[in-house]
Amino acid sequence: MELQKDEDTGRDTSAGKALALLDALGGPRAVLGVSELARIVSLPKSTAHRLLVVLIESGYVRRAGDKYALSTRAFELGNQVTVARSNGLRERAMPVLAELYAQTREAIHLGVPAGASVLYVEKLFGPDSVRINTAVGMRRPQYATALGKTMLAFSEPQSMQARYYRFTAFTIAHPDLLGRALERVREEGFATDHEETFLGVSCLAVPVLDRRTGRPVAALSVSAAVGGRSVLRYKAVMLKAAEQLSGHVSTLVA
Repeated sequence: MELQKDEDTGRDTSAGKALALLDALGGPRAVLGVSELARIVSLPKSTAHRLLVVLIESGYVRRAGDKYALSTRAFELGNQVTVARSNGLRERAMPVLAELYAQTREAIHLGVPAGASVLYVEKLFGPDSVRINTAVGMRRPQYATALGKTMLAFSEPQSMQARYYRFTAFTIAHPDLLGRALERVREEGFATDHEETFLGVSCLAVPVLDRRTGRPVAALSVSAAVGGRSVLRYKAVMLKAAEQLSGHVSTLVA
C-alpha cells in the first residue's frame, strides 16, 4: 500500500517519520520518552505515539517503563548488513584485528566509508588501552579522524567543504590544510590524528584498498594516549595488516 503524506505536518511520509524515530532512538541516549522523541524529530506528540505503537508491534521498538528503546530485533537486522554477515568483512578481519591488539595492546578500530562519515564496525581494546569514546555502530566525520582521512585520500577527488566543525583546537578545519594533509596520506600510505577528535588521544590509520580500483573499502586504526607510546611506532605492523586485508578484499566485501 502506498504511504501518503501525513496531514498533521504535510511534509513527510509516515515511513519517513517512523525511520526518524528509529534514528532518534539510535542516538546518544538509548531510552527516551514520547515527548522527547516528538521534540527531537519535530512531530506532534500524538503522531509520535501512534508511530511508536506501530514500531512496537513490528518488533523494532520496546517499552522501557514509560519510555521507549530499540529492541533486539533492530540488533538482528543491523547484523544482516554485508559487513556484519557471517564470512563478511567484520568476521574475516577479526583475526587481523586480534593480532594487532596482541602486538600493540592499544585500542584497534575497523571502519568503513558511510557518506561523509566513517562508520565503526569493530573495536578491540583492553585494560591498558586508552579510553576513547567510540563504539561499534557510531559514526564520525571523515575529515576529523585518521580512519576517515585514509578514506578521503584514496577516494574519488572531491571539493573540500568551505567550513568544518572543530571537535578540539587541533582539528584541521581549513580546506587547504586538509588538502595538504591528504596529499601526505597518499604519499606515506597512512594517516594520523593527533587530538583532532578526542583530547589526549592520537591515532594512526591505514586504508584497506580494493586493488582493482585503488579505492578504500575499509580502514584500520590504532589509538594511543598522548604522552605515552607514539602511535608512529606501529606504522609497520599496521601497513602489513592493511596489505593482508587488501589482498583478500574481493571476498571481504562479497
